[in-house]
Amino acid sequence: MEIDYINGAKTDEIFGMSKYQKEIHERIKNIKLNPIEYPLISKKRQINSAVKYLAYPLIVKSHVKKENVKHITSQDLAYLLELMKLEKTIVTCHDLIPWVYDNNRLPTWKLNMRGLRKADRIITVSEYSKSEIIKHVGYPEDQITVIPNAVDHNNYCVKRDREVIKKLEIPDTQKVILYVGSEQPRKNVPFLLKAIGELKKKLPDIVLLKIGTPQVPGAREKLIELIEMLGIEKEVVFVGYVSENDLTKYYNAADLFVFPSLYEGFGLPPLEAMACGTPVITSNLTSLPEVVGDSAITIDPYDVNAFAEAMYNLLTDEKLREQMINKGLKRAQLFNWEKSAEKTLKVYQQLS
Repeated sequence: MEIDYINGAKTDEIFGMSKYQKEIHERIKNIKLNPIEYPLISKKRQINSAVKYLAYPLIVKSHVKKENVKHITSQDLAYLLELMKLEKTIVTCHDLIPWVYDNNRLPTWKLNMRGLRKADRIITVSEYSKSEIIKHVGYPEDQITVIPNAVDHNNYCVKRDREVIKKLEIPDTQKVILYVGSEQPRKNVPFLLKAIGELKKKLPDIVLLKIGTPQVPGAREKLIELIEMLGIEKEVVFVGYVSENDLTKYYNAADLFVFPSLYEGFGLPPLEAMACGTPVITSNLTSLPEVVGDSAITIDPYDVNAFAEAMYNLLTDEKLREQMINKGLKRAQLFNWEKSAEKTLKVYQQLS
C-alpha cells in the first residue's frame, strides 16, 4: 500500500502538527509514504501564504496517484478538497481553533470547513475535538476516528538534571516553573504572569521559563509591559524556540509545569512534562482534562488566586509533589506513537 502524505509546508521545526506528521511517518509499518510538501521560500508570511493557496494545489495535483489513499495531515489543508477532486481521502483535524475560538470567517477557513465535509474519513486527536467536528462541521460521527497524540518515551523520560538552565544563571535554590507554547490569546499567558505575581508574594525565590516563539505580532511587547507593571522582571525568562532534544532537558530541569490554555484540541506539552517526571497544573477546559485525567491539577484558567495557590502547594508540599509525579508518569505511559500509528494504518486499510 502507498499513501499520499499531504503535509503542507516542509519544515525542520518541531511543534504540534509537525511532530504528529514526523512520529506517525516514522512508525507506520508495511506501507510506502509519498510525502507531498511545499518549500517555505520566504520569511514573509504573505509570500508563503500565496505559495500555500496558489502553488500547493498544483503541486498536490501533479504528485498524487489515483490509486493511493490521500492523507491530508492538518485541517489547515482541508481546502484542497474544495479546490480539486481527490478520491480515498483522510483529513487529520487536530482542532477547529480558528473557526470556533478565533471566529475566523475568512475565505480560506470557509474553504477548510467545506473541505472537511468532503473527506471520506476524519482522524482527530481527542473526544473533545470529535464533538467539535460533529457540532461545527456537521460531519458523520461514524466516519471520525479518535487517535490521540502521544509521547516518544525514548526521548521524553525521566532524566532529572538542571544543567540546561545553568547557562541562564538561575541559582539552584530557585524553583523553576516552566511554560511551553506560543503567546496567542488562547494560551492565556497574561493570566499566568498575574498568577506568578501572586505566587511571588508567598514564595519569592521562583522563576518562570517561557519556551516558544510569540507567533502573534506585538504579543511579546504586551507581555513585557505586563511584566514590568507586575514587578516580576527578575522572575520571567523568555527562552525562545528550542530543539526537541533540548526541550526534554527543560522539562527535566523544571520543578513544575504550567499550562493555563483556554482552548486545545489535545494539548501535548502537559503530557510530555508528565513523561519527564514534572508535576503539572493545567486548565480545566476543552480537551485538557481528557488528556491529563486525575494525574495533573486542573484549575479554572480565569481564577488567578486559585492557580497561584496550586503552584504554591505543588512547590512546597513534597508529599503532594511525589503523588502527582507518580500519577503523571503512569498516565503518560498510556499514550505512545506506536499505538497511534497502528490505529492510523487501520484507517488507511478501510479506504484502500
